[in-house]
Amino acid sequence: MKAIIQTQYGKSDVLQYTTQPTPEMNSQQVLVQVEAASINPRDWLIRSGKYQMQFAVPKFPLILGSDACGKIIKVGSGVKNFKIGQEVMVMKNPRDGLGCYAQQVVVNEKSIALKPSNITFEQGAAVPLCALTAWQAFKKKANLSSGQKVLVVGGSGGVGTFAIQIAKALGAEVDAVCGPTSIALMKELGAQDIFNYKQDNFMSELSVYDVVFDTIGRHGFTPYMKVLNKGGTYVSTIPSPQNLIASIKTSIQSIFSQATKKIKMVLVQSNGRDLQEIARLIENGQVTPVIDSVYPLQDASKAHDYSRSFRAKGKIILSMKHD
Repeated sequence: MKAIIQTQYGKSDVLQYTTQPTPEMNSQQVLVQVEAASINPRDWLIRSGKYQMQFAVPKFPLILGSDACGKIIKVGSGVKNFKIGQEVMVMKNPRDGLGCYAQQVVVNEKSIALKPSNITFEQGAAVPLCALTAWQAFKKKANLSSGQKVLVVGGSGGVGTFAIQIAKALGAEVDAVCGPTSIALMKELGAQDIFNYKQDNFMSELSVYDVVFDTIGRHGFTPYMKVLNKGGTYVSTIPSPQNLIASIKTSIQSIFSQATKKIKMVLVQSNGRDLQEIARLIENGQVTPVIDSVYPLQDASKAHDYSRSFRAKGKIILSMKHD
């Protein structure tokens, strides 16, 4: 199979387009013929050796890639719920071996979900990591319920574009923070009030929220505490020491007072059941993956450089060509 590998940490030029052996699978796994994979900021952090949990990353030669979409071509003897020929979405964390920047990937049965029939393979590849991050932030960290008010910070990114739509699908009213070129997209996705972070006074214009979901972490949690309702939750995707300490502290305080404003972090977990819930929202037309651009697999280094620029609106995709 064709794959992108790296044998050392560094800039995007360490990514090599090569031929690799088909990965070996165990009885609980399936082998997927990958049609498309997606780029996530996690990928270039791992590539450069700067990922927060680098200790969990597989050894060299390393094939990056946390999520993909394709067809099952082989199933392990212990696999119960999937069969050859099914089109699936895949999510793999570093501890699961990554490996999605390749024409074939092995993945645990519990980490996949059927691809909705109303989206393409490229759109399917855009879903897993980012949509799961948003879903788990709202459902498992913030306990979001219908009628609540949500602010999504970084609304135009991969996680943000899913977060706006998922929060709306869960019955919330959603505002977003983004750059000036993304305001039209935010409206299209269903955000009500949209704040341009390049305006110095944007913080003073914010409403009051039950949940602030910060996918950027540029300002930290302190300024957003002012716009949280009592008992509200600030959820960050950044596993910083400050966020960890504040998370523990507010978690303890909330035991004694329901009015405590809680700080939480979401570290995405591969979870086929959560992914199937998201697939249902896609099938119902409540969530649509937003794709910025598609690169061929051999141009993974260019895709990384574009991702690092933070100019993408939605997801950057790698498309596989099967020789």
